[in-house]
Amino acid sequence: MPSSDSVLIPPRWVVQIRTKRVTTDELRDMLVRNPSDAARWIETAAKAEMVAAQIVWGQLLLDGRGVERDPTAAFGWFQKAAAQGNVEARNMVGRCYEQGWGVAVDFNRATELFENAAVAGYAWGQVNFAQMLMRKGDAANRPRCFALFKAAAESGTSKVNLKAMNSLARFLEEGWAGPRDLAGAAFWYLKAAQLGDHWAQYNLATIFFSQGHHKTADELIRNAIAISDNGFRRRIAPLLLERPELMLRQLGLNALERCAAGNVPEDLYAYGLALDQGVAGPRDSHKAIRLFKAAAAKGDALACARLRPQARMARFWLQLHTHIRLVTTRVAISMFHNTNPSKEIS
Repeated sequence: MPSSDSVLIPPRWVVQIRTKRVTTDELRDMLVRNPSDAARWIETAAKAEMVAAQIVWGQLLLDGRGVERDPTAAFGWFQKAAAQGNVEARNMVGRCYEQGWGVAVDFNRATELFENAAVAGYAWGQVNFAQMLMRKGDAANRPRCFALFKAAAESGTSKVNLKAMNSLARFLEEGWAGPRDLAGAAFWYLKAAQLGDHWAQYNLATIFFSQGHHKTADELIRNAIAISDNGFRRRIAPLLLERPELMLRQLGLNALERCAAGNVPEDLYAYGLALDQGVAGPRDSHKAIRLFKAAAAKGDALACARLRPQARMARFWLQLHTHIRLVTTRVAISMFHNTNPSKEIS
């Protein structure tokens, strides 16, 4: 009877035969279909010098998906794959240097690796290299960044391409590498928006709103809020709540409400605060207090502080109400006696 390991892990010769045919995308697809078994296969393949497996195994270690998180080991596997000339791996080594994943932060080294991947035509390398150049704040780099974003935007329709489309549109909208081109910006925002990118939908909505197409803008922002994650919602909510237009503030409140549905204390507090202040309509202090209590129960310090004066005020109103009832009762009794005097005995 073969052991479970012999069934799950393929022999070394099988892995070696597959090294020239399996891509990182195929390995990631294996993880989706059969995560527990695939992770063991990928680890074995990585140790058998399969470059694609080394990258995916490194990503699993970095994310802690199905294995214990180990950024240092992940960095080592990315380096192994990069040493064999793989541009995706070089980009990931650059990301490690950029973010401090398993190695000390080194922006110069990260920029070098991103540039290397960009020159090889790797889309993530192009986007990351452009972003590193933009961080330097040198306007002389903008034309090169524009060209990098354009190359990445035109090379496909995956996540990295959508990111590049948004950046390219922003360049055109702001005129960072030439005259402002709202039509060009709208073209790229629209292309990414139609592919389901929520940032593109939001950015396109801002253009429509500025041109008076409020209904279209409203639909775009509502859809972006609906399909996005809470990271996006948390970023746009303050922007929308600061606007003078009630329609936009109501959309910001909608974003906070969707965040609060996740029961994260900070989100519960933020939504409660917006309701308590009435930033997008009538105040709803009762619902706000319920949200503050839910956030406080999860340890949110701001919610706890917010509830203390609320509790004092509640006690004050209760005491005042009791006092008013007492005074009213005494007045009523006094009036009864004044209107019904007792007869004197003659």
